[in-house]
Amino acid sequence: MAKTRSFFAQFRNIWAITTGFGLVMSAASHAATTDTSGLLQKGEYLAKAADCVACHTAPNGKAFAGGLAITSPMGDILSTNITPDNETGIGHYSEDDFARALQRGIRKDGGHLYPAMPYTAYAGLNKADIHALYLYFMKSVTPVLQKNQPTKLDFPFNIRALMMGWNLLFLNDKPAKTDFEHLSGLERGRYLADTLEHCSSCHSPRNFLMAEKKSGYLGGSPLGGWYAPNITSSLNSGIGHWSEEELVTYFKIGKVTGKARAGGGMAEAVSNSLSHLSDQDLHDLARYIKQVPAINDRHDSRPRDQYNAPIVTTDLRSGETIRVDRPIAMDGAAVYDNNCASCHGGDGNGSPDQHIPSLYNNSVIGSVQANNLVMTILNGVQRKIDGQEVFMPSFGDKSLVQRLSDKDIASLANYVTGRFGRGDAHLKAADIATIRQGGAKPFLVRYISVLMLTGGLGFLLVLSLIYRFFKKTDRKSAQS
Repeated sequence: MAKTRSFFAQFRNIWAITTGFGLVMSAASHAATTDTSGLLQKGEYLAKAADCVACHTAPNGKAFAGGLAITSPMGDILSTNITPDNETGIGHYSEDDFARALQRGIRKDGGHLYPAMPYTAYAGLNKADIHALYLYFMKSVTPVLQKNQPTKLDFPFNIRALMMGWNLLFLNDKPAKTDFEHLSGLERGRYLADTLEHCSSCHSPRNFLMAEKKSGYLGGSPLGGWYAPNITSSLNSGIGHWSEEELVTYFKIGKVTGKARAGGGMAEAVSNSLSHLSDQDLHDLARYIKQVPAINDRHDSRPRDQYNAPIVTTDLRSGETIRVDRPIAMDGAAVYDNNCASCHGGDGNGSPDQHIPSLYNNSVIGSVQANNLVMTILNGVQRKIDGQEVFMPSFGDKSLVQRLSDKDIASLANYVTGRFGRGDAHLKAADIATIRQGGAKPFLVRYISVLMLTGGLGFLLVLSLIYRFFKKTDRKSAQS
């Protein structure tokens, strides 16, 4: 009997130990699952903050499957498939491969990426944040079998190996010491602005080798026909007169009545990225941007959104009958009346609720750069946030309303800036043609053939001098 009781006692002990071990293992497994889930959520948030989907998704294409043509001064660069598909995506990338592409612009096969992929900004990513991003792309993004289309640039820009020299000169690949989760205040705002949102990639001017000018940080820059404006703390040239709340509102919905509306790449950034960030992160970002040192332009005597005022007009009919077959010169006012007044009003007031914005107190109309006005006319505006869509039709090549010629758009832009903005922009048809093609080419692109010819001739001259030197030396040796 004693032996029986002893056996049952031992059995209870073994059962307790086994059960306890099982509970510990179950708890550990649950903790691991919870931790992975948390990392996946963190990775998704960081991917939205980095706006990866904007460049790696073609119009009406599948998310992250690539195929978008990104306009650059050298030509269009086609984005790649970054879904975890093993054959056409990055499913075969290790975490180290993934980090190298993000921070140094080098693919798994050793090929160099062009800085249209902002690895110069992502170089600052902390290792823990890269780990979260890697897990998200490998475990949460749906694999898509879609072959990458090769980027075809003119010589010598098609030689990717040239990026090695460029990176030596301009890539600062020092990652942040602290991950995003453990940053706060201005440091978190800086990490968002400089690394994740890569604001400087668009809003900073470039030098003749097309690298960002540190001295012009966020001071404004041409961008594929558009102009990414000065967003420093300058009162007249930048956004120094904006409140923190106004900046946060702009990040959330892409508009601040009486100041600005987001279009082009900025509309995409708001729709895909900024509108998905937490209120605290948006405030940290706004607070950081507001303290960026001011860069002033001598041409700006007041903020670009503070030009003109409501216009009151009286519609006086002359009573003159015009024959329908009589040709009429379409000046800017006529183009405006026929294409714009039905929405923006003959007085430029827009709609009462400002869903259709007024044309005075409008930063696009008051800017010294008329690029964004022209690009808005050419491409229209489309952004969708929280199910609400803002839409203005385009009047460019793909117009479903009416295609305007370069001369018409120049006349229209001059009329709008003259009547509602800072004054006649004095645009010509040739200026519109240049903007249609992505803007003026930078120095390096325009003169690369001359530089190569000069460099080639210089190289041949050096070879010739070396040859003559050694030939002269050989003759002296032979004579001696």
